[in-house]
Amino acid sequence: MKIILSSLLLFFAVNSYSAYPFVGETLDYEISWGFITAGNARMLVKKSGENKLDIITRAWNNGAFESIYPVNDSVYSSVSADSLLPKKFIQKLSEGSYRRTAQTIYDFKNNKAFIKDTANKPSKNFKTAVDTVVALEGDERCILSAFYLARTLKFEPGDTAYFNAIGGVKRYKLKVICHKRETIKTELGKKNTLVIEPVIQGDGLFKAKGKLTIWLTDDDERLPVLMKSEIAVGSIKAELIKVSRDGGNLESKNVE
Repeated sequence: MKIILSSLLLFFAVNSYSAYPFVGETLDYEISWGFITAGNARMLVKKSGENKLDIITRAWNNGAFESIYPVNDSVYSSVSADSLLPKKFIQKLSEGSYRRTAQTIYDFKNNKAFIKDTANKPSKNFKTAVDTVVALEGDERCILSAFYLARTLKFEPGDTAYFNAIGGVKRYKLKVICHKRETIKTELGKKNTLVIEPVIQGDGLFKAKGKLTIWLTDDDERLPVLMKSEIAVGSIKAELIKVSRDGGNLESKNVE
């Protein structure tokens, strides 16, 4: 069975965003590489005016990893509260000497996205800059709005959802497959979950980054309790260790 997202937009338009389980939610993660704790991440969603939500994520490393190769990345998306369509997407990466700032402004009224993307690595005298306009068809997502929209869907094993998206100057298709149900042990206790896999179709934003698997709780909250990404030298895991419903504090690097 397939879930066609365009047919769901009317449903979201007539439902209050107060019904979304993730409004006001903060999720704290511990990130590990094999048996080594490498860092932390935080994701939060908060109201930001009439019919608007802000989705904010941050990831940083710690311990020996921080001294060898410091990482402090943040991603921000402003989305429409009724449809979860993006209004603005900003990505800021700080990894070692590498710096990147990418911004996309979505103008669905005029079917255009305005993109600015600058990256540099002083140690290798490397710098790129993009300033362009991409045509929209009306339902494109950024990676954060697609992630949270997927959390609202009532997946069953065998279901597939499709998203149109842009990443940088490229258009791509994102397919989300629900593989199975699985009960796993987590820091929050034993959880019944749905195992889903986002798959990039074509030359997309994350095509080269390896397989990503996400375990969502099989309940109304659809909490992403575990995320695992396969890389060239093993796998990276993000395990949910804390949930709060007060909006949280994104700036603090300490996970209480």
